[in-house]
Amino acid sequence: MSQDHGKDHDDDHDDHEDDHEDLHLEMHRAIDELGKYAIDMEVISEKGIPKDTMKKFIEGLMVNVTKSCMAKGADLVGHIKSILLCDDGNIMSSVIDDSAKVRIKDSLDSDSVYNGKFTMHVIVHGIWDDKVREAVLDVLPGEFRKWDVPYRIIADYYETEKSAAHHG
Repeated sequence: MSQDHGKDHDDDHDDHEDDHEDLHLEMHRAIDELGKYAIDMEVISEKGIPKDTMKKFIEGLMVNVTKSCMAKGADLVGHIKSILLCDDGNIMSSVIDDSAKVRIKDSLDSDSVYNGKFTMHVIVHGIWDDKVREAVLDVLPGEFRKWDVPYRIIADYYETEKSAAHHG
């Protein structure tokens, strides 16, 4: 191999470094086949939402998000977790299997929720981020309406930049 060929090869490598990172990320995603999604919402109620109602809402939301992901092609739940952060405590929930019961940990001191930040993280196997996002967003409006829980989406995370940064 001539030295010129080697130099050309190095220059070519430098030009395609971004392509290599994209390929590395794509290969990593293909191997783990995990779809990931997270959403942050604000819950504000002037009249207050009884804590028991909030817990039933969270349980229903978690069950239906799980079912929605499975219906869109997921074949395994990695984890689905949520947390409602309030000034006087929180309510955390998790699902680790599509046939398992929702686990709820209540450390909220109040009997009603007036405001809080509600975050949900979804990791499933077998569908990609966009399908996981779709599965969650298909369920949210109906569940919030069913339990009369007012909400506003603050942030929606489903792109691959964080994964790319992790590998950078």
